[in-house]
Amino acid sequence: MTLLSIRDLRTQFMTEGGLVRAVDGISLSVGAGETVAVVGESGCGKSVTALSILRLIASPPGRIAGGTIEFEGLDLLSMPEKAMRRIRGKKIAMVFQEPQTSLHPVFTVGFQVAEPLLLHEKISRRAGRARAIELLRRVGIADPESRVDDYPHQLSGGMKQRAMIAMALACKPSLLIADEPTTALDVTVQSQILALLKDLQRDLGMSVLLITHDLGIVAEVADRVAVMYAGRIVETADVRALFASPRHPYTVGLFDSLPRVGEIRARLRAIPGQVPDPAAFPEGCRFHPRCPLAIDRCRSEVPLLREISPGHASACHRAEEVKR
Repeated sequence: MTLLSIRDLRTQFMTEGGLVRAVDGISLSVGAGETVAVVGESGCGKSVTALSILRLIASPPGRIAGGTIEFEGLDLLSMPEKAMRRIRGKKIAMVFQEPQTSLHPVFTVGFQVAEPLLLHEKISRRAGRARAIELLRRVGIADPESRVDDYPHQLSGGMKQRAMIAMALACKPSLLIADEPTTALDVTVQSQILALLKDLQRDLGMSVLLITHDLGIVAEVADRVAVMYAGRIVETADVRALFASPRHPYTVGLFDSLPRVGEIRARLRAIPGQVPDPAAFPEGCRFHPRCPLAIDRCRSEVPLLREISPGHASACHRAEEVKR
């Protein structure tokens, strides 16, 4: 069953440099209990997609210019703001990229974890505190009875991220959007956070939309993957199919840029060129200035996302020739 369905979403920003098409006609779905990863370089539109789902795009300068977002059969883009506020935090929750800036410095961690419950379930502050302690314990924070009264600056980076997850899960949402949930955490803590998310997803039966640039995380937790480049989705596939046989030159470039076992001293292979200016995307395929397979057709004709094999689609004119 499809829980979230995005069709032809376009989110734009008016800047001094011109119109920025941050998200430019993407379509994406998330099934019940499924983990879908959106992967790509910084600036490709991943986080803007997540914020668009929750209608948190600052206007001005931004606006959702077109498309549809349906959640549990409801059209989120046509919904009144009052109704949308009932969705945020209760039905759809988000773990933001930087817990340091997402947690309010003058409120205790316990109050912030309990706030969604106070808002959506109208429980008392005493009951909220008790639930906050329970949630902090569930996400693996030691001595939650004491930590519930701590302020964010008293927590480590990993503990802040756990507190953010506790806050997001307070109302048992159907969909959790996790935007770079392990950014700036050391490898050991990253592993713990990912294991926690997997355990909580299994226990609660929720769906997860994971925003990341880390293919290692994708391999560990995702069921399906959507690869984004310059505001568009260029490849979608089951995670195993994508890792075994990517069908877009950009995806191949991402894999080639990863360090390899046994090649510790070898230089990493970077994708040549620069990410295009979002206010002046090139004609045709937006990846063609950096693509080793580009031909004249790529410079003039926009490639459509088309199915190459069952469940595996690529927006590349030469997808069948792409090899890793």
